[in-house]
Amino acid sequence: MTAPTFRRALGFLSLCALILGTSPVAHAQDYEVPTVTDTYALTDARVVQAPGKVLESATVVVRDGLIEAVGRDVKVPYDARRIAADSLVVYAGFIDGLSHAGVEMPENEGENEDNGEDVDPGDPPFDRAGIQPDRSVRPFLTPDDSDLKSLRKAGFTAGHVVPEGQMLPGSGAYVFYGGDTANEMVLEKHSTLFAQIQPAEGYVYPATEMAVIAKFRQLFREAERRQQLEAKYRQNPTGTERPPQDPVHSALFPVLDGETPLAFYADGALPLHRVLNLKQELGFPLVLAGLAESHATVEALKGIDAPLFLTLDLPDKPTRSAKQDTIVADTTDEPSRYYSPEFRVPSYRKVEEEEQNLELRHAMERQDYLETAATLHDAGLEFGFTTREAKPDDVRGNLRTMIDQGLPKQAALAALTTRPASLLGLSNRLGTVEEGKIANLVVTDGSYFAEDTKVTHVFVDGQLYDYSTEESEGKVSGDVSKVLGTWEYTLETPRGERTGTITIKGDQSGLEGTLVNSQGDERELRSISFDGTTLSFTIKPPEGPSLSVTVTVKGDTFEGTVSTPGPSLEITGERTSTPNE
Repeated sequence: MTAPTFRRALGFLSLCALILGTSPVAHAQDYEVPTVTDTYALTDARVVQAPGKVLESATVVVRDGLIEAVGRDVKVPYDARRIAADSLVVYAGFIDGLSHAGVEMPENEGENEDNGEDVDPGDPPFDRAGIQPDRSVRPFLTPDDSDLKSLRKAGFTAGHVVPEGQMLPGSGAYVFYGGDTANEMVLEKHSTLFAQIQPAEGYVYPATEMAVIAKFRQLFREAERRQQLEAKYRQNPTGTERPPQDPVHSALFPVLDGETPLAFYADGALPLHRVLNLKQELGFPLVLAGLAESHATVEALKGIDAPLFLTLDLPDKPTRSAKQDTIVADTTDEPSRYYSPEFRVPSYRKVEEEEQNLELRHAMERQDYLETAATLHDAGLEFGFTTREAKPDDVRGNLRTMIDQGLPKQAALAALTTRPASLLGLSNRLGTVEEGKIANLVVTDGSYFAEDTKVTHVFVDGQLYDYSTEESEGKVSGDVSKVLGTWEYTLETPRGERTGTITIKGDQSGLEGTLVNSQGDERELRSISFDGTTLSFTIKPPEGPSLSVTVTVKGDTFEGTVSTPGPSLEITGERTSTPNE
């Protein structure tokens, strides 16, 4: 039994202990634990198969890591765990164009360590110069990385992940944002060679951006020479000296052959122009990410054939220091109307006016960044998104800002799904909710771009990450008199029907309650929500994850499901008394 399967079995036994009134150990002795399924059925969902292609009241079946079926008339397999999705939306899992998610570099990475040896600063070893194209991101992947977990919770299920470093940190890979081991995470290795105009650390060559560009030229020309020598040697090795060998130049051969692109990260307008000029000069295939100032380089970007990935990092609002505090500067919604480029300070008495004018200039420049996504879209440039440099918790808010500044929602969704899949050559596996595709899915309780929408479930390579039972404040928007009182419930289990009582009390400001099983064991109801029809809450068992209960209330009866780590169970109930009784 695998570790995830064991955890699901433990959760199911905890459910038995909670609702059936037996201990997990005792229950395991007299009842054969059912096989925990890896087959899921999201029923009656709104399925966004691709931007602009939506199925209402459809079912998505996931089995063995793949999407087995999608449609309105899909039959739910007998062994599937049902997830009632009548109020949920299913999207294809989001794809990250370039990231360090899941990467944990050695602690001394980039530090000035020479092992006691003298290093020529003008000709340092390759690793000291930040030139390590022969290494792979694979050894540095960890599924427990906190940024990876946060991005997954935001809906990102796969990405183009690269190692950290200076000008040539190593080869990247297409990686799942989930799994239990590094091997399980890798979808496709050696997909790109990561590059950036980043000087070496420790005052060694290349120590400036211009030196980095010169070093790129030198490496490429030398790699070309060595590749030609190797080709000549293979044709006629007799009587010919064996060509020099080293892993650094050999790692560039696939780039020279056009098989592996250089994935450059460049934010500023100047670095972007430098990368484009370098591509034109050396002729390598290119993937370009960052693009924060691409609003100033639109025409140059139109002339290249390269996948583009725009950063999801946005600049903060301008701030002003006021004694001990830092407050958001008081700028207008239209700073260009008030900023004066001709403003001059005649005396120290006008310093505050100059500060306000500079804040308006900052706000103007920030506005250009906020509108960059819309600017690229309006220019007809297709792009995806990169989360590198972005804080995972800011990603959804920044997407909403881009939409508020003119990026259409359908274009934003495409930049998260179909476009990165196409740009990275993954369209036959990822990017849409279709039969046969890898089961990377995002499930939400509303439109993903709405501020109050929550991600409830994420599937990565068929593995479910359930966020629906996380502790949160319950929301009460319906008439609570419909649910207050004592209810007798009946739960359909593999061992037959089990009964108990649920008591709910409170008012419109909030609800609380308890569940008591047939053995008298009592548990608190958490995160109780009621919208007038649907009642939901969670229960924390003695062991294992929380259990989610969702029922539809009709008069003095309810019916619904209990979501467990194993199969979902049907639950019904009848109100036996109200507070007034």
